[in-house]
Amino acid sequence: LDLSWSCPHHCICYTAPSTISCQAHNFLVVPEGIPPNSERIFLQNNKIHRLHPGRFSSETVVLWIYSNNITYIEPSTFHGFTLLEDLDLGDNRHLHSLAEDTFHGLTRLNALHLYRCGLSSLPNNIFQGLRNLQYLYLQENHLKFLQDDIFIDLHNLSHLFLHGNRLWSINQNAFRGLQALDRLLLHQNQIEWVDRLAFHDLKRLTTLYLFNNSLIQLSGQCLDMLPALEYLRLNDNPWSCDCKALSLWEWLKRFRGSTSSVGCQAPVNMVGKDLKELRKEDFPNCSPSVHRIQSPEPRLITYLAPSTRL
Repeated sequence: LDLSWSCPHHCICYTAPSTISCQAHNFLVVPEGIPPNSERIFLQNNKIHRLHPGRFSSETVVLWIYSNNITYIEPSTFHGFTLLEDLDLGDNRHLHSLAEDTFHGLTRLNALHLYRCGLSSLPNNIFQGLRNLQYLYLQENHLKFLQDDIFIDLHNLSHLFLHGNRLWSINQNAFRGLQALDRLLLHQNQIEWVDRLAFHDLKRLTTLYLFNNSLIQLSGQCLDMLPALEYLRLNDNPWSCDCKALSLWEWLKRFRGSTSSVGCQAPVNMVGKDLKELRKEDFPNCSPSVHRIQSPEPRLITYLAPSTRL
């Protein structure tokens, strides 16, 4: 099929697969005349500031609009795009917010790029129904909080990029539903606190980055819920290597994967030491860390006491 007859001005069009290449032409709006059967549309590195329905092909499989000046996306812009697999809206720094149903119906979507979009929050159901999504790029935004079940429908997600935000805590059900997740990047945030059950669904996670946050302590039980973990980075946090660190120290002794250093910044006699290198004698007067097992009810915790013969 020859698309040249309807190729938008200043764009280059190809066949097999049908492709419209309009990048880096200072477009202020999506150009008119995009053929209705276009499978790949490349509009990156322009100055487009708003997205409206009716300008794209509903047969599109790949749509790249990164590095523009988008400030608003009309909610129905992508409705009916049932073939769309790769949507890149990244590096639109003044987007700031999205409507809850912006991506609803994109049942084949495999990769969604929303990095560097100035997002300070996410609507509750923004990812509803995206059950084929495998890659979600949310890094370098201004996110401060992840509400419970925000990712609940993303059963096939393997990579979640959240680094470079402003997150300060991770709640118990922030990652519920992510049974297939392989890589979770949370570095370069402001995380001070992680709920001890925050990772309870991440049974396949192999890579966890928590470096360069504000963590003083982290429960060993929190990491016990990651049976597939292979790579862990905890460096560049203000770790307190007192009794609060005992359960993490015990977990690190058991872990057979690869970890970064865990540099102590308190108490004074521990400053500069690596928690991984400490010995049991470095925790004097600390009560033994009690091993906890998660029961089917997430808030019910069973404490194991020494066995007693009657």
